[in-house]
Amino acid sequence: MNLELTKIQQLISRSMSDFAKANLQPIAYEDDRSGRFPEEAIEEMAKNDFFNINVPQDCGGRGTDFYSVALMAEEFGKANGAAASIAMAHIVLAIDTIARHGTLEQKEKYIPLLKKGEKLGGYAFAESGASLASGEEKVIASRSGQDYLLTGKKNYVANGGVANIYIVIAQVSEEEGQNNISAFIVEAEGVKVTRNIDKLGLRAFPTTELEFNNTKAQLLGTENQGLKIAAEIQARFDIASAAIAIGIGEAALEETSNHCKTRIQFGAPIGKLQAVQWMLAEMATNLHTLKTLTYQGVACVDSNGDYTKEATFIKMFARKAAFEIGTNAVQIHGGTGYSREANIERYFRDLKGLFLVENISEYPEKIIAGNILK
Repeated sequence: MNLELTKIQQLISRSMSDFAKANLQPIAYEDDRSGRFPEEAIEEMAKNDFFNINVPQDCGGRGTDFYSVALMAEEFGKANGAAASIAMAHIVLAIDTIARHGTLEQKEKYIPLLKKGEKLGGYAFAESGASLASGEEKVIASRSGQDYLLTGKKNYVANGGVANIYIVIAQVSEEEGQNNISAFIVEAEGVKVTRNIDKLGLRAFPTTELEFNNTKAQLLGTENQGLKIAAEIQARFDIASAAIAIGIGEAALEETSNHCKTRIQFGAPIGKLQAVQWMLAEMATNLHTLKTLTYQGVACVDSNGDYTKEATFIKMFARKAAFEIGTNAVQIHGGTGYSREANIERYFRDLKGLFLVENISEYPEKIIAGNILK
């Protein structure tokens, strides 16, 4: 696959890189330690019109492509994995979903606010049970005129507690189980944050538990379409998360290769040691393969292909590749890599966290094997 960028894409990538170096990289270390939401950086993203990057022209946007979103994820991830995740949750999980499935009225009401950064988007899928619509506190939607009322709790809500508008996947009829799952738009005024979830990595990317108590919601798409919408949402976000992993992996490889050239042991740089060279080669190969797979998935999104299938392969490989890249970077740096005074251990934690916040039923192995065994 040809990964060479067009001149326009090169300009987009360079502007993203310049912004990330100036606004995201300087705050990454302290925000990771404190878990602080980088509000100022998100405001700067909005001022630079980055949230408008994938909004269709009929919704007042640039009408660009998912390739540009992936370039943003990669460049932002290289500087600050948590900030990149916040941006992708806003763009991919919220804006893109409303643009694809919302009514004209919903698009006109929410997309202008979201693309300008006046409102932040979030996503609520996971529940306390092993799968959607199975736990004691699962979210149930009941009809109330033209709207719905939601009751229950959601876990690991992306941009939870800071979002103004949430996309929520919920069960409409408890008797029908997962046969009656729908998607909803919920405004944050009727939602209560019951727990902030502190994480090992991506600590400045807010994830919370949310409680719905007869919270007003608007149907997104048609009733019973929720699982299909959720599968599309998760697939696009998995591809974007893989692009973030590429960025973090590039930063880890760059710092590790520099360390190999400057760290002297036994009278020579450690890069002369065969064992170190082998680990560097593994890092580079994993990164190259991940990039090829990810941008193949990006192209599939832009061509309206079956990107949900591509996303399962990307996700399965990305989890393994990201972990190995982070592990080798720590190993080569030795004690420095394990120390919280350096960036390497943060790269490791962030890479591990990109694909962990999910329901077990959504693991790609299950989906891939199920397709093979049909």
